[in-house]
Amino acid sequence: MNYRRIFLLSLLAFLPLSVLAEQPKPSAARFEKRWLFVWRDMSDAKEVDRVIERMPSAKSAGYNGVVLSPNIPPAKAGELREAAKRNGLDLVAIVMGNSRDRNYMEGLPVKDALFVVRDGVAVHQPDNPTRVANGDFEEFKENHFARWGFQDDEGVTTFVDTGVKHAGKASLRMENIGKNEHRHCRIMQTIKLQPFRQYHISVWVKTEGMTPADPEVKLLKKNGEGGISFQTFRTERTQDWRRVDLGFNSMDNTEGNLYLGSWYGKDGKVWWDDLVVEEVGLINVLRRPGCPVSVRAESGAAFEEGKDYQRIVDRQLHPWIAFHEAPVIKLTPGTRIGKEARLLVSYYHPIIVYEDRLTSCVSEPKIFDEWRDEVKHADSLLHPAAFLMSHDEMRVMNHCALCQSKKMTPGELLAENVHKAAQIIREVRPDAGIWVWNDMFDPMHNAVDHFYAVNGTLKGSWKGLDKDVGIVNWHGGLEGKNCRFFADLGLRQILSGYYDGDENGDAMARWKANTTDVPGIVGAMYTTWEDRYDAMAAWAKRTWGQ
Repeated sequence: MNYRRIFLLSLLAFLPLSVLAEQPKPSAARFEKRWLFVWRDMSDAKEVDRVIERMPSAKSAGYNGVVLSPNIPPAKAGELREAAKRNGLDLVAIVMGNSRDRNYMEGLPVKDALFVVRDGVAVHQPDNPTRVANGDFEEFKENHFARWGFQDDEGVTTFVDTGVKHAGKASLRMENIGKNEHRHCRIMQTIKLQPFRQYHISVWVKTEGMTPADPEVKLLKKNGEGGISFQTFRTERTQDWRRVDLGFNSMDNTEGNLYLGSWYGKDGKVWWDDLVVEEVGLINVLRRPGCPVSVRAESGAAFEEGKDYQRIVDRQLHPWIAFHEAPVIKLTPGTRIGKEARLLVSYYHPIIVYEDRLTSCVSEPKIFDEWRDEVKHADSLLHPAAFLMSHDEMRVMNHCALCQSKKMTPGELLAENVHKAAQIIREVRPDAGIWVWNDMFDPMHNAVDHFYAVNGTLKGSWKGLDKDVGIVNWHGGLEGKNCRFFADLGLRQILSGYYDGDENGDAMARWKANTTDVPGIVGAMYTTWEDRYDAMAAWAKRTWGQ
């Protein structure tokens, strides 16, 4: 017999109703929604089978929902629905990610790039070439490389290596990075840029036992207020020479600080050689209504696509690949463009953040048409209890002509976008729950100024969240500090924990303890991005008990 429970109940019986009503609700302990997150390619029937096989264990641990992509083989839909029903699990469909059309990624502007006509085609020619001084590391004295602005720990962590090189007589070698008190090992020089142009970075990299394998090339603003390039690359701990190709847009910058190195290194070695930064043209040029292309003479006279030159298209368009052979502009037989004309070409291209992160335009009408079709398809296959909108980590925004024409901040654009997105779900499934990740609407997370390549402030994005939209809050690092913000907006929250690290639920226990007096916390979600489920029972026991 639980005497502590009996004592508490008898005590409550003698309290006035007014006092009872004033007590804070232990909302963080209710956890009526206990979800399991699945991030796999569900178009693979074997992955659907793996989810079905996991359902009995999830039921035993107290889960009552599974969050997954609805992109499953139609032949498996009925089996998945029946298994979920049998195990008392709601299905929650993840929807509204990036556009399927590569042209609908958000594009950054290139303004008046120079193209010169030769033999009936116009090819790109930089009008203010960018050059890296001593990018081949051939100029040195002892362990010092000439013409670089600074070099960390010469002869301790950075070395001239004449024995291992990609070409020429030397390379830059970095090792013993952990000897630096900040675990930094960098070399830097300032390079000039032409504003609003497209650039390519090329460098050869070799590693040997590097831990962690985290070499980076960074181009930062000269004033230190953020980045110009955002793309990273992956290396093996040990690999032979491999060329790395990265892309960026200079935006409004006339110069930037170019770095090679490691910011969190420890052991092993990395070699660098033959670094080049060059302006390029029309690689991954976007062709959609909000990303117009224009070609004009230096005098200002405009030329017409289809009349003076053939339609400009990048046949190799692949936003996830920043560099390939550049397209040229082919002139038509009846063109008004002279044989050696100099043309100024303006267009838009996508950029990559980290290794492969892209963001679609938030304003193009076609995006919403795609989302409506996606929600209808998900409903026809799974008839999910709820939908989770994929508005998170949107790092590029408000650059294309369409977004700029609306004269709105990125926060206002995103507010408009998420409001329309939720309305689509209501129209298709009025009875379904609607949820969205917290970060892009959270002033303690990503709804801030100067967020990666977002052009303007994201503040106020939360104004687009209607009262029936729930928040899946994944900023466990704050341990609840941001939960009050969404509670004050009157929004429900699910705490998205685990994140491939909270094996025994200690972090979730602290999060719960810090939010016991925050109303509207209605659940928790075991969130693994690495397909790790060994801890799901122990984590669940600590989070909501048996």
